[in-house]
Amino acid sequence: MKPGMLLASTTRGHVIERELETSFQHSKSREGRTSQLSGALEWPITPWWQIEVEMPFLYQNPNDAASTAGPGDSSFRTNSSSGSRSKHLVLLSGGFELRLPSGSERRGLGGEIAVEPFVTGGVALGPFDLIAAIAYEWNLNNVRGRREQQLTADLAVGWPVSRWLTPFLELNTVSRIQGQEDEDAVKLRGRTQLYLTPGFNVRPLPGATFRMGVELPISGRREFDYRIHAGLVWEF
Repeated sequence: MKPGMLLASTTRGHVIERELETSFQHSKSREGRTSQLSGALEWPITPWWQIEVEMPFLYQNPNDAASTAGPGDSSFRTNSSSGSRSKHLVLLSGGFELRLPSGSERRGLGGEIAVEPFVTGGVALGPFDLIAAIAYEWNLNNVRGRREQQLTADLAVGWPVSRWLTPFLELNTVSRIQGQEDEDAVKLRGRTQLYLTPGFNVRPLPGATFRMGVELPISGRREFDYRIHAGLVWEF
């Protein structure tokens, strides 16, 4: 398996592929529950450069308000990848993601403008596949006070036990650098949130991969109690 063929729950992949992905995410927090169904298309422009467009549909079920549903914020992502021929095949990728306010801010479905540069890397070490990613997000909305900024870093390890099954484990970190002055933002600012995500990849058909994982907080500061990730990826 090439490094990067592992499809983790939150850690970005970095292999240039032509893919169609349908993904589902459900999270529970003290504010309520949120579900998101997304469709994404990855398209290579050259053998080393690709673009991706994603459009989500959200369902919000807060504890203290009426439920809402509708389109969320769409995103455009571009990245380039390069390989290194050494004892271990190493693949590196860098790019940025632009999030656009196609969701309704008034209804709590988005309305955010943000840019997020990122770097990812993968390596095959013996029977294991490793993927690491780091990203920094700037919120560009015209708001009073400090605009939100946060740093994320992820590490995923997969073990292909067969040609069709790969269990994996992710360590996900989120550090809120600055943000608004509301109570929740103040509690999270300057604190590193830690999450552990066990999951698996299954390849039921050639060119198709189903992934699933459950993201669980392991630190006192957290944005949610749990988050379920699932997705089906078709290579074409």
